[in-house]
Amino acid sequence: MSSPPHSPDRDAHVLAAAASGVESFFTQRGGDIDRIAGRAGLFPAQFAIPTQSLNLRSYCRLFSEAARDTQDHNIGLRFGQQFLPQQLGLIGYVALCSATVEQAVRNLVAYFGYHQAHTVTRLSETAESFCLEYLITDPAIQDRRHDAELTLGMFCNILRAGLGPDWCPQLVLFVHDAPEQAQDHQAAFQAEIRFSTDMNALVFSKRHLQSTVMPMADPALLQVMQSSLLMLAQKDSVSSSSDTQSLKDQVMAQLASLLPQGTHELREVAKSMGLTPWTLQRRLAGLSLSYTALLDEARQSEALRLLAVPETDVSSIAAQLGYTETSAFSRAFRRWVGVSPRVWRQTNGIMSKIAR
Repeated sequence: MSSPPHSPDRDAHVLAAAASGVESFFTQRGGDIDRIAGRAGLFPAQFAIPTQSLNLRSYCRLFSEAARDTQDHNIGLRFGQQFLPQQLGLIGYVALCSATVEQAVRNLVAYFGYHQAHTVTRLSETAESFCLEYLITDPAIQDRRHDAELTLGMFCNILRAGLGPDWCPQLVLFVHDAPEQAQDHQAAFQAEIRFSTDMNALVFSKRHLQSTVMPMADPALLQVMQSSLLMLAQKDSVSSSSDTQSLKDQVMAQLASLLPQGTHELREVAKSMGLTPWTLQRRLAGLSLSYTALLDEARQSEALRLLAVPETDVSSIAAQLGYTETSAFSRAFRRWVGVSPRVWRQTNGIMSKIAR
């Protein structure tokens, strides 16, 4: 297959193959997988089917929650270093079945958008080297550090599948600032590490890449893997968009009705939809939706509506939205729009009677 058609514009997602092995990996480090996944808005059962889509924001948050739960603040780095290319599912085999290591890298870049949406993967080159770049483009996703570190580790292991276990890049770049335990990165990649750059990237020599055959090279299987990725993306873009929006609209409508009554529990939303809480959770998970994320979105919408009414004070809005403390609401609002509720009101010329 030559270059694929442009990947469809889809919600930020990643195929569940990228989470292969997380349950045992987190558990071995003392983490509680149910608690970690739940805080990220996911369910462990979602990791069992490699071709199921996971919400990318939830996937990234999964590792941030795991770092907190296990107290291993380099957990994404470690997960990526031990992750085998075969575990990556379709995109992993697109690389493994390529004819040469260079073709593996080029195919990885060309098809990665079908494995993970709202992501830039790009290959730039000089006469002597390649620069394999990676960056999530969804501005709503802030928990990016662990994902960047594990993804570059996965990319390294794809190259090692062809060049041997001792292969190392020349330079590794990360967008995020240097963490406290940055020495672990040097040991993991065996390369110079730079932080606070414009792009996450691996820089490595082009030497021998074109002449080195991938051990699992299989042109027939490669075409099957490429076609499967394309078909999966097309199927998801047609079916999931309408199903996802329909269920999301239903939940958002119920939240819009219940929040003014001071109610936001999942069980109440499920009851109003004629469902059990477990059924609603399962249906949301099947469409890579998170109740926590939907509640957050509904709270933001209702907060903006209420703040536009001068008669409502911030503390009563916080209580109505289900926050036990006004400070918790203020932190959430600052996360949504970048300023406090009081500053937002002043900026928009809205003053409550209490402030006058």
